[in-house]
Amino acid sequence: MCIPVAGAKRFISLLLLLILVLAGTLTGCGKGDTAGSTSAEEKGVTLKIGSQGYAEVEILAELVKILIEEKTPHKVEHVRNLGSSLAAYEATIKGQLDMCNNFTGTLFLGLYEEGLAEEYRDPQKVWEFVRENLAKDHGVTVFPSYGYNNSYCVAVPRKWAEENNINKQSDLAPFAQDLRLAVTPSWLNYPRQGYKEYTELYGFTFKEAVEMNRSLMYMAIANGEVDAINAYSTDGELLVGDLKILEDDKGFNPPYYGILLVRTEVLTEHPEIEEALQGIENLISTEQMQKLNKRVSVDEMEPADVAREFLQEKGLIE
Repeated sequence: MCIPVAGAKRFISLLLLLILVLAGTLTGCGKGDTAGSTSAEEKGVTLKIGSQGYAEVEILAELVKILIEEKTPHKVEHVRNLGSSLAAYEATIKGQLDMCNNFTGTLFLGLYEEGLAEEYRDPQKVWEFVRENLAKDHGVTVFPSYGYNNSYCVAVPRKWAEENNINKQSDLAPFAQDLRLAVTPSWLNYPRQGYKEYTELYGFTFKEAVEMNRSLMYMAIANGEVDAINAYSTDGELLVGDLKILEDDKGFNPPYYGILLVRTEVLTEHPEIEEALQGIENLISTEQMQKLNKRVSVDEMEPADVAREFLQEKGLIE
């Protein structure tokens, strides 16, 4: 069938009008989707934070979870029992997790295999090294330290320390040959920073370095099976056993300050998360971390409950 020229022009005009109307409708749909996306964003996303399977990092993970959920529209899933600090870190940089808690000394020595030059006895220097290198190498943001130092330490019964005027680790020199020291398998052979290097620096050896699981150390020293233990400075059990941490006066241990690692792309996409976590800087002292750990590992409270009560005490949540 032949269409007259005038009719053809009218047909084309109508066709173009129809196309524009449809385009507008589709654009409207697109705007509707964007609005829906904005609405979804307001409802938030679900983030994953990992922990290694013991009280301290579970408390910290719950603390971060609560702050994010209280102050942003996002939810946080706590993934537990990852085994080690480096395993949690690996899962984070691979995108399997969005964040995890770690320690400056662990990453400094274990990941970057750095030695302890004199400048790196300074906690700020170690934190800066870790922050700069993780950002550059792996796109990970390192938050300012929580404020506490979970370092290896030597602890002895407080009564014995007072009777013999023992305050620092150098004071053990006259006694060490008669003392049995409980050590973890990991510290006994820790690369460049274990028992061998410790005795070289301090200039004495113990009668025996008894290898045992950390959870058994406190029972062993309570029963008199060992005389001193190589513990962590934030262990809650130190309070229960009335043990005294001796000053590391020769600076053997690097700083092991607790830190939060978050994939930078997460913070770029959701800057409100970084704002919600501003309060964690210098939030917890070493003594406070001992008490929080005790409430979980000794008093058998839930990490989430301990974290919430602490945040309420600090006035960070209601």
